Amino acid sequence: MSQNEADAAARKARRKKNIAYVIIFACLVALVLILIFSFGDISKMGATLSEVIQGNNVIWLVVAILCAFTFFALYPVPLMIISRNCNLKTKRGNLWLIGNSEHFYNGVTPSSVGGQPFQAYGLHQGGDDGASATGVILMNYINIVLCSVIFGFVSLIFYPKYIQGLSNIKGLPMDLSSLQWIAVLGIILNAVNLAFFCLLGFSKTVRGWITALVRLLLKPKWINKRLGRFYPALEKYLTDTQETAINVLKHWKSFLLAVVTRLLILSFCYAIPFFLMMGMPSLDIHPSDFWICFFGNAFATVCVAWFPSPGAVGAGEVVGAIVLGSITVKSGAPLDYNVAQAVSLLNRGLSLYFILILSFVASLIFEIRVSRQKPALPEIQEKEEDSTPSEN
Repeated sequence: MSQNEADAAARKARRKKNIAYVIIFACLVALVLILIFSFGDISKMGATLSEVIQGNNVIWLVVAILCAFTFFALYPVPLMIISRNCNLKTKRGNLWLIGNSEHFYNGVTPSSVGGQPFQAYGLHQGGDDGASATGVILMNYINIVLCSVIFGFVSLIFYPKYIQGLSNIKGLPMDLSSLQWIAVLGIILNAVNLAFFCLLGFSKTVRGWITALVRLLLKPKWINKRLGRFYPALEKYLTDTQETAINVLKHWKSFLLAVVTRLLILSFCYAIPFFLMMGMPSLDIHPSDFWICFFGNAFATVCVAWFPSPGAVGAGEVVGAIVLGSITVKSGAPLDYNVAQAVSLLNRGLSLYFILILSFVASLIFEIRVSRQKPALPEIQEKEEDSTPSEN
């Protein structure tokens, strides 16, 4: 089988897997929506949503949509900044598509684990070797987790407000007091995740542990006979990956720029619920509430990042609604659960589902571009062979 045929078979298998992911994700979202609506008053939720799109309030919805678009458009920029000193062969346009395809694959896989493998596949399709691609993806992932950890710990400034918000929502369908511990656990797990991948990217000791474990697994003769020949390539792959990661840090100004850029990009996403709530005259929301709403959304997003469902579906909607209750604590009036849930659903609709659809389109465009480029290679070679003068 030629390389082009192998790539075509891999793309076909990936398409089938994507279809299965989409079906599973759609079923999960449908289940979550059914549960949410079964615990709430659909008419009140509908009235809340219609309030945002009526009269002059629609301008705030437009601002929220523009924030979502800006977040999506700029999201791959840190990846581009990190990769510019690594001499990647992948074209900048494809790199933008690869960076934005991450949302879809993270959104449809459990615990958001699909984004980075797709990026490795995408960079490979662009002509980059596995070690360079992995090193760049690793540093981009460390960038993402680092920014999440920063927002997570800064958001704890308002943690007492979130606890008050837990008791400031009227009509909660169940006791959710345990969420205060689960949320903090999520932020801690995020920090542990960051430490783990930093060790994986930079520690020679950890690399030595991995290679020692592989050697141990290869000790049985029957395993070594079949897989032993791959060990040198694995050892070189791990070494080259760490060298790429270290090379990124050597250009620390570029990496710092990527971190600052990521923080600004995430800010557009975290600001969305504030503009949605500003579009609701029935709520006592003022510009001074921006930061508690902003960091509240960051807190809700970070603390459910570890949740095992695709895109943290279910947990994100509930935690988002609870955190919104903290914004109305100062007014003394409790926030109706149906109102909080409606705003949370609208926020998730823009910051997750809408972005996921755009990401799916970016992924399709990338696959189409790759499939058009690959078949052209054998044709070019054939023409070159035909044009070569014969020795006779």
